[in-house]
Order: sequence, then structure tokens, then C-alpha cells
Amino acid sequence: MTPELCDRLRRDMMTACLAVAETHGLTVEGGDLSDIDLRHSFEISFRVGIPQESGEIYSPEKALFEVLAPHFGLEPEDHGRTFRSKDELFRIVAINPNRPKYPISAERVSDGRGFKFPAENVVMYLQRSGA
Repeated sequence: MTPELCDRLRRDMMTACLAVAETHGLTVEGGDLSDIDLRHSFEISFRVGIPQESGEIYSPEKALFEVLAPHFGLEPEDHGRTFRSKDELFRIVAINPNRPKYPISAERVSDGRGFKFPAENVVMYLQRSGA
């Protein structure tokens, strides 16, 4: 497997998923590759659902984030934003109030691996990025 083949497979799978979802009045998001092992395999995930007026699929994680964000010094629209930490790019994906020290969940953009951050650090990283 090569990176080019993995990307071509991802595009073809997304096209197929979109066609199937459309026939049922649904929409598809995602299609991101993760856990890529060029010798054997990769993971790909899609989210299928009923589109909202915006065209997005309802996300309970995003809805919870939007409610809780101000309590952690963030804005509701910070969900999905990216920030840099130690020269790596991360995307904010959730808030878990049951983890008071590390309530912010983010995924590393390069590989989709999940990480937990203190809220004050994420606020600082976002400010540094010119937010």
C-alpha cells in the first residue's frame, strides 16, 4: 500500500457512501484516514445521518461542547478549530466535564490520534494562533 493508494481508496469510498446515503435522504461526513500502516491496513470512518438545515449531521458531542464551552473559557464556535502545541496541529473535538484537569479532547490532525488538554492551555493556544 502507498499513501497515494490509501488516498484514492478513501476518495472512492467517500463517493460510494455519498451515493448510498443520498438514495436514503441522508448525508455523510468524515472519511478521514487513521492508523495507517502501509504494510497492512488503515482505518477510515464515516458518519451518516439526517442532515440539519446547515447540511451538517447532528453531533451530540458538538452540542454538548457548545453548551459547556463558556464554562471552560472557550467559545461555542471553537468546536472543530485547530491549534498548535509542540509544533503539532490539533483539532478540538469535545469537552468532558468529568475530567476537570484535562477536559478538552482534541485529535492530532496528522493521524487522528486523540489527546486530552487542560482548558486554559487550549485557550492560550487559540489566542496564539491569532484567533
